[in-house]
Amino acid sequence: MSATVLKISNASRAFVGREALHDVSLNVAAGEIVALLGPNGAGKTTLLRAIAGRLQLDTGSVLVMGKNPLNDNSARSALGIVPQTIALYPHLTARHNLDVLARLSGLKGSAIKKAVDEALTCAALQDRADDVLTNLSGGMQRRLNIVAGTLHHPRLLLLDEPTVGVDMQARELIHVLLQDLRNAGMAILFITHDFDQAAAIADRAAFMAQGKLLLEGSVAGLIKDAFGGAKEGVVELLQAANPEAQQVLMTSGLSSTDEERIWSGPLTGNYADITRLEHHLETVGAHVAEIRIREPGLGGVFMQLMDKQLGQTGTAE
Repeated sequence: MSATVLKISNASRAFVGREALHDVSLNVAAGEIVALLGPNGAGKTTLLRAIAGRLQLDTGSVLVMGKNPLNDNSARSALGIVPQTIALYPHLTARHNLDVLARLSGLKGSAIKKAVDEALTCAALQDRADDVLTNLSGGMQRRLNIVAGTLHHPRLLLLDEPTVGVDMQARELIHVLLQDLRNAGMAILFITHDFDQAAAIADRAAFMAQGKLLLEGSVAGLIKDAFGGAKEGVVELLQAANPEAQQVLMTSGLSSTDEERIWSGPLTGNYADITRLEHHLETVGAHVAEIRIREPGLGGVFMQLMDKQLGQTGTAE
């Protein structure tokens, strides 16, 4: 088994009138990518700040290589941090950016050039090394931003939305970059709202909401637990479902999504069952725009999880 690089145990932190983290426990091992998923305000960024040693917990602990990054220099030096915003100098070249950041990370002498050359190769930017940052595409800047956080060869890389705002081709290149870092033994924890991205590159996924870690496990295992052998059905209505239609959809095992006209969940049975579902919805005044069948993914797992949470909240109230 790979060594544990990050160990979070029962982490809790409250701000005025709000509990940002509640009893969160999570490990990340060397050579592993873990995706942190959840809605805005779930506590993901607060958790990353605690891991980075920028936020003190009320209770619980965060250990990086067995040490607390809040007060241990060796733990902080084992971290690479890549923010969502591009944290580079716009009027410097790609190479000069990395040179400056390598020095700031504590590298000296010949180690600087070696680290810069390795980073440019890793980001597939050798041919653009002498281009000013503003002349690079958004995807190139993103890749440079990521490798800038790896110049000192950290054991754990933290990323916040590493592909936000880039096109599909750039996104795939960033995926390759992160997988290469993982294959070299780096532990990676990243925040994303992109369920397809998480499924494509993460070994494990962890879902957060309201400061709590609700569910975590291997990507394949989470999907199997949520859907079994069923496909994922997506029902799109012309208008928001009325109460009668909501009951029909929930009875069929479907959950509401962020878009009030769209419901999704595991669909069992055959096409005759789908036809009956459509007919039943029409009889209660819900007009169907489309019913799609697709392979299940993490988005469907999340919808089921949020639906279950909403049900538990409603019961408690």
